[in-house]
Amino acid sequence: MEIEILSRFSHKNIVSYYGSSRTKNTFNIFLEYISGILEWKSSLRIGGTISSLLDKYGPFNENLIKVYTKQILEGLEYLHVRNTVHRDIKGANVLVDNHGVCKLTDFGTAKRISSIVEADLKHLPSIRGTINWMAPEVIKQTNLGR
Repeated sequence: MEIEILSRFSHKNIVSYYGSSRTKNTFNIFLEYISGILEWKSSLRIGGTISSLLDKYGPFNENLIKVYTKQILEGLEYLHVRNTVHRDIKGANVLVDNHGVCKLTDFGTAKRISSIVEADLKHLPSIRGTINWMAPEVIKQTNLGR
C-alpha cells in the first residue's frame, strides 16, 4: 500500500519513490536519499529527522519553526488535495535534506480516502499512527475529517 501511495506523488516536500525490488529473502523500497549534513547560515550541522535535530540542538528558534511548519503544511496540502491522509505525522517522519527542505516520509499508515468514506468516516477500519501524536478526536473516533 505504501508503494502504491508513494508512486503517485511528486512534490518537493514528499520523499520521492524510485522503485522496488524483491529477492528471495528481501523486499527493497528505493526512496530519495536525504543527506545527513545540513548547511544552515554558513554552519555545518548534522541533519536527519526533525526529532534528531531537536535532540541534538534543542528547541528551534521561531524563524526555523516557521520555515519547517510551512513546508510540512505544503506537503500535507498536496496529500489532502489528492484525498490522502498520512496518519502518522511526527518529528521522526519528517526528514530535512541538505538544503533545509522538509520531506514527509513513512507512508506505511497512509490512507487514500474515497468520496464515500469521506462522507462517512466511520468506515475507516482502525486507528493508525503513533498514539502520542494523535488528536483526541482521532483516538475517540469522533468528528473526524481530513
